Amino acid sequence: MPNPSCQDCKAHFDVQPADLEFYKKIRVPSPTFCPQCRLRRRFAFRNERSLYKRPCDLCKRDVIAMFSPDLPIGRGGTPFKVYCHDCFFSDKWDPVQYGREYDFSKPFFAQWRELQEEIPQIALFNENSVNSPWTNYELDDKNCYLNFGGHYNEDCAYNQYVLKCKDCFDNFWLMNGELDYENILCENCHKTFFSIFCLDCQETYFSFDCKGCSNILGCSGLRRKQNYIFNQPVSKEDFQKFLKNNSLGSHKNLLELKRRSEEFWKTQPQRAVFMDKTVNSTGNIIKESKNCTECWNAEKTEDSKWIMYTLQVKDSYDTTSVWWGERCYEFLAGSEQLSNIRFTRAAVRASSFIEYCDFMTGCHNCFGCFNLKQKTYCILNKEYPKAEYEKLRTKIIEHMNTMPYTDRKGRAYRYGEFFPYELSPFGYNETVAHEYFPLTRDEALARGFNWNDYETDQHYQFSDYQIPDGVKDVKDDVLNKVLKCETSGKAYRLIPMELAFYRRVGLPIPREAPFERHKRRLAFIARHLNLRGRTCGKCGSRVQSVYSEEEFPIVYCESCYLKEVA
Repeated sequence: MPNPSCQDCKAHFDVQPADLEFYKKIRVPSPTFCPQCRLRRRFAFRNERSLYKRPCDLCKRDVIAMFSPDLPIGRGGTPFKVYCHDCFFSDKWDPVQYGREYDFSKPFFAQWRELQEEIPQIALFNENSVNSPWTNYELDDKNCYLNFGGHYNEDCAYNQYVLKCKDCFDNFWLMNGELDYENILCENCHKTFFSIFCLDCQETYFSFDCKGCSNILGCSGLRRKQNYIFNQPVSKEDFQKFLKNNSLGSHKNLLELKRRSEEFWKTQPQRAVFMDKTVNSTGNIIKESKNCTECWNAEKTEDSKWIMYTLQVKDSYDTTSVWWGERCYEFLAGSEQLSNIRFTRAAVRASSFIEYCDFMTGCHNCFGCFNLKQKTYCILNKEYPKAEYEKLRTKIIEHMNTMPYTDRKGRAYRYGEFFPYELSPFGYNETVAHEYFPLTRDEALARGFNWNDYETDQHYQFSDYQIPDGVKDVKDDVLNKVLKCETSGKAYRLIPMELAFYRRVGLPIPREAPFERHKRRLAFIARHLNLRGRTCGKCGSRVQSVYSEEEFPIVYCESCYLKEVA
């Protein structure tokens, strides 16, 4: 079977017979980048949390945008144009007016870049939201701040990928939560704090993979338990007494309990990978799925490979952050009845047969287009009759192969590859790629990525303020303070609803800036994107696990684990 060398990292990667069948079915060539470099490349086109205040280029009102006003990588060394949400979806302009003829004297990606540089971009992906201007990739939020990639949230801040939550702060992948803080991969939880993989829990602290529990602290692998501390039963009175004597309102106490809990988790058996109602699949955090290979955070997904953060996806490869799609390939983000989307940054609302496009809404049979709505048979934003479109598309694909785009590092991009790194509208340090695959400025530039130096010119006068250990000693004037992050040394501030939340749940205010807190949570996800051979600590069978022996010394196969926690 083929064992090509990646154009980027030079490592060899396998192409299995099933992969070749998939590529043949959707009529694309085999990739020339390895799976990890393909993921990094897609993520380099997704900026979620680097936001800027700048004028809308149409109505001139100030708007929050994901496109930096100071990154000179647009046409003629100028920033990209941005339109606010209202202007972008108004009839004051028409993306088709930016359409142009295809030029067979230049590579396709060079022409795609010219269109990208000229056409206005939407400032943020933020729709139907109320009083939530600093959110991105969000829908139907109310009173939210610095939420990213979620929907239907209210009075929430600093969350990533949370859905239908209220009064929740600093969570990663949380569903149907209320009054939750610093959790990862939890669902249907109320007043749950510093926990991972918890489901249907209340009053839960520092716990791992617990279900249907309440009043537990420092626990692992419990099912339907109440009043437990480090997996030992206690009376209701003793549980409350423990909380009183080890008040979580004290930053010092909180750090100590967190340390003790994480050390206790290491003494308990953990499932090698998280699979729920899933068959014939590899990867981690897969629910109600089948025939998934090397998939991560997938639900109701079938016959797919190398996908991440998907729901109701079928027969797809190399797809991330997509809900309800099939036959997708090298696709970064989208939702709602999508089919045959390839080499595309964003597409929504029943789009189909979309290739090399960005932010298409309800479109069909489009190639190399930007920001179109309810259009068909378009190439570089120019409309064609069906027969002419199909003929021209075939000629362009041939042209992409005979005149490939070569980037500044000598990598060739023919038909079948996602957009070149250097055509990203963002600096590498602004994107999700930097969060999962960190690089220094010099490393990023050496690999052909862009970089935004916006941080180098930011200077703050920090407040002469010592954060009290206990939340009860924090006064309202903390809202006027410029605090210094203990980890990064960067400035951060508290917002009023955040301080009110800490007081309500009795937790100390954080000593780290929001982005550092996010990085810490994300690290749990990022370091678990590879499988390694382990031995089941119960039956001795060989298993594939995302956990190293240093992180969790004891792992069980799925069968043994379910018997253990039943």
